[in-house]
Amino acid sequence: MKNIYIFLGLLLALGLNTSIAQIKNVKSTTVAVNGNCGMCKKTIETNGSESNVSKVSWDTDKKIAEISFDSTKTSEEAILKKIALAGYDNAQFLAPDDVYGKLHECCQYDRDHQMAKGGPNAGSHDHMQHGTEHNNHSTDQAKTLDPIFNAYLNLKDALIATDPKAANAAALKLSSAIQKVDMSSLGEKEHHTWMKVKAGLEKSANQISKDPKIESQRNAFINLSNEIYALAKDANTNLELYYQFCPMANNNKGAYWLSKEEKIKNPYFGSKMMTCGEVKEKI
Repeated sequence: MKNIYIFLGLLLALGLNTSIAQIKNVKSTTVAVNGNCGMCKKTIETNGSESNVSKVSWDTDKKIAEISFDSTKTSEEAILKKIALAGYDNAQFLAPDDVYGKLHECCQYDRDHQMAKGGPNAGSHDHMQHGTEHNNHSTDQAKTLDPIFNAYLNLKDALIATDPKAANAAALKLSSAIQKVDMSSLGEKEHHTWMKVKAGLEKSANQISKDPKIESQRNAFINLSNEIYALAKDANTNLELYYQFCPMANNNKGAYWLSKEEKIKNPYFGSKMMTCGEVKEKI
């Protein structure tokens, strides 16, 4: 029986090392994270880990998380923020009270209100809640996602002009802007939406950046626009955007896009049907 436990332990360690090996530009650190049990361990590790981007392993006894991540795609702060948003206080962020309150009874650890005292976002126990409100309403704060929207709009203009090379270049800039997003600076709502749409944005932008054909660029732009719309709805931005729709695009199934102009300029047809479409929503 003892040999079986040793074998299982070796398999677990091998699996962890394999997943870390798949992460490029790897940076590792250990951070104090509160929690109680195996259920906490699963939640902390699931929320902090992302395939080929980050891996979190939490020690139930020591209350320490070992974090490995691709430093070009995320940061220690961004990972710890996700863990806090799942309900677990850590060395940099304190969980929102309402999220902590919804944890299972066995997971409601004794809260140490000094936990985040030394972190870069140190403050009162509910700084995650009030900090989020500040992120969403401050006019002084830089709008972290604006480079994403601006790159998208440049891509849209290239498709309107039926210029596949310009579309390649604009999509490449969009890919770069996606990689540069500092998730630790996002508000709570922005952060949740960003995590949902990031992979789709990367896939579509990468496809358009490499595809020489305007027709397939426009096809990929359909999914890209859907992800951008979801992000724009929750983003902290001063940009005024119009959500527009062409019923004849996408083989008469219809397709959407966003524009800074209310006037219709169709990216799916360009000069062939420049004014085909209508404004569905002002964001």
